[in-house]
Amino acid sequence: MVDAQRSITTRRLVLEPLSEGHTDAVVRLFSAPEMSTYLGADLSDRERARTMVRARLAYAGPPELGHWVLLLDGAPVGLAHLRPSHELPGGLPEIGWYLDARYGGRGLATEAARALLRYGLDEVRLSSVWALVHVDNAPSLRVAARLGFLPVGEGEHYGGPHRVHVALPGRGR
Repeated sequence: MVDAQRSITTRRLVLEPLSEGHTDAVVRLFSAPEMSTYLGADLSDRERARTMVRARLAYAGPPELGHWVLLLDGAPVGLAHLRPSHELPGGLPEIGWYLDARYGGRGLATEAARALLRYGLDEVRLSSVWALVHVDNAPSLRVAARLGFLPVGEGEHYGGPHRVHVALPGRGR
């Protein structure tokens, strides 16, 4: 069992726990309007993006979970989380991933999400991991399917219609 959030290395990425030192890079990342398409908030407004980063830095949940910056050759290309859900009942563990559109189509979101999913299910020993994916976010829906997430319903989450998915130990990935 893991007792603290740690960096995770994949073939091409390093998922580094979000720290204060990442703030400006993450704000720059979210300044691209397309990063906010499915978020329910326009984070291209730098002050809103800075507020989002501060909220993530204030994370006070289980210490082995949290938020990670996705680094490709040392440069931030995305953000991910594995933490208790703010949208689902009972604080179910929720995974999310955000990738700079300039890096789309390379399998980086799948690689990062797979690493976090394995970490959560295999190392932290979570009994499930949940994903909320906007119904119009075709790339993220494909990531969820590739990783073996099971679609279990739909609902209003994060200000819009989302599909609810669950991943269980021993399935997919």
